[in-house]
Amino acid sequence: MRAAVLHEVGAPLAIEEVEVGVPRAGEVGVRLVASGVCHSDLHTIDGSFPWPLPAIFGHEGAGVVEAIGPGVTNVGVGDHVILTWLPYCGSCRMCERGRPNLCEGQSWSDAGTMMDGTVRFEGATGPISHCTTSSFAERTVVAAQTCIPVDPGLDLVELSLFGCAVMTGVGAVLNTARVQPGESVAVVGCGGVGLNVVQGARIAGAGRIVAIDRVAEKLALARTLGATETIDASSVDPREALAPGVDHVFEAIGRPATIELAAALTGPGGQAILIGMAPVGATASFTPLDLTLGERSIRGSWYGGVVPERDFARLLDLYREGALQIDPLVRRIALDDINVAFDAIRSGDAIRSVIVYP
Repeated sequence: MRAAVLHEVGAPLAIEEVEVGVPRAGEVGVRLVASGVCHSDLHTIDGSFPWPLPAIFGHEGAGVVEAIGPGVTNVGVGDHVILTWLPYCGSCRMCERGRPNLCEGQSWSDAGTMMDGTVRFEGATGPISHCTTSSFAERTVVAAQTCIPVDPGLDLVELSLFGCAVMTGVGAVLNTARVQPGESVAVVGCGGVGLNVVQGARIAGAGRIVAIDRVAEKLALARTLGATETIDASSVDPREALAPGVDHVFEAIGRPATIELAAALTGPGGQAILIGMAPVGATASFTPLDLTLGERSIRGSWYGGVVPERDFARLLDLYREGALQIDPLVRRIALDDINVAFDAIRSGDAIRSVIVYP
């Protein structure tokens, strides 16, 4: 098969032929139909998050099951599936508390291997590491619990974004912040995740939804997805425009400056929800007394607080009903264009590129 492989931090991904092994116990072999290109992958490619190399990245995928290993019962050959990058054990302290997104038993995935400590990819120079779903490839092998079966009549290209951008953004609104009808929302950063925060806020019934970005195309798209107002931060200071603050501020970039902006935009009794992936070691400043006197809070949201069995079904229902609009987010590309897609993310112009496999 063909795959995009990173051999060196900061280098372009190499499109090359790779051997993929058969799934072992508890594993599933999937032929990819599509894969989103996410900013989180860029963090790893550029070295912000160390990873064993060479590696195949990509964590937003959808495809068709080609093979299953011993013990797999949740999917069968021929099933259409969304791939979620969350492999959870189901038995640790956090899983038992109903918070599988904080599973304590998935250290194997951070090592770039499968559950048994080995890999299923082999290149010309030797073994290649995984990134849970490794969707920057025509085929992959994943842990069975990362496969979410879907109706074969649904568009797998659009559904690929459910694996990260949609769940992360909408989940942050519905699960983490629990936005209530009539409340006010601001979204700092309108990339793939931020635009899904906008959609989540609309679905939750927020009365005021303010999209903040520096790219006119993103702000225009935010309007079509539910934003009631937009602020071009390149010409308007959001602090002045939104004083004395809003109920829920979602930061979807991961930069110290925008994290500090989110805290500043939070009104009395409100909360700032941090979604963006800040670089390892990055710090941000805020005034503690403002939190105390205004009963403001700052909290993180990891993968939208997802409970896969509950939340993917809920989002798929919203998609079927037309409440979740995915097509406007999708910019279809070929695997050979993946480095161009990452350059667009670096420039800040990208919304969501989706690799469509032949």
